[in-house]
Amino acid sequence: MKEMRKVMVSEYEQQSDKKFKLVEKGEALFHAFGNDYQEFETGVGTYSTAIVEWPDGSVSNVSVEHVRFIS
Repeated sequence: MKEMRKVMVSEYEQQSDKKFKLVEKGEALFHAFGNDYQEFETGVGTYSTAIVEWPDGSVSNVSVEHVRFIS
């Protein structure tokens, strides 16, 4: 079995000045790259994601820009 790598996952958090800042959410285990989509009036756009597992066993599909490998 391949050893999973640890990642630090970040998310946008609204600050007191109403601006958003990217902050670290916590460590998770990286499983694989994936993709997701967003619908627009003019069609559909796809983007790359990372499938991560949190310490409690839950799984998230997060944007690759919000993941940093740490081991």
